[in-house]
Amino acid sequence: MKKKHHKKDKIKKYGRKKDKKNQKQEKVYSNVLLRMIDMYEPGDEDWMGFKLTNDNTYTFHHIRERRAGGTEELENGAILTRFGHQFLNHLDSHNKRAYNDYQAIFRKINKSRGPIDDDLKEDIYGMMLDIFYYNEYGLSKDILSYYEPFLIKKKVKKL
Repeated sequence: MKKKHHKKDKIKKYGRKKDKKNQKQEKVYSNVLLRMIDMYEPGDEDWMGFKLTNDNTYTFHHIRERRAGGTEELENGAILTRFGHQFLNHLDSHNKRAYNDYQAIFRKINKSRGPIDDDLKEDIYGMMLDIFYYNEYGLSKDILSYYEPFLIKKKVKKL
């Protein structure tokens, strides 16, 4: 007996749908993430300083994790790119101090309820410097060299 394969009618919140005419994949965002993008106006980078590209699209990060009862709502979210989200998940399992420092920045951004101001950008770029250039969190060079190309490059004076 042959198994019947049914096409799925629904697209997952963060899935991709194929445009049959152009054979391109288009990112499908959740309503909450779209509202966050409108509210915070992240431009071409996420809340960790990673570049937005066709291959590195936005995702919704739960500040309070789903498994701990966190819901998908504005106050519990952070706008991260796919690679930024992967890097944050790596920090969650390998460096809790760096992970918690990012979570604190995300909470500050959420409290602002608007576009990221210069003080918050300074916090984000300060974390980028601490992690990628000064390696204050002691991460492996392999991990750092893998994720560094996805960062927004800013001219920063080294101390």
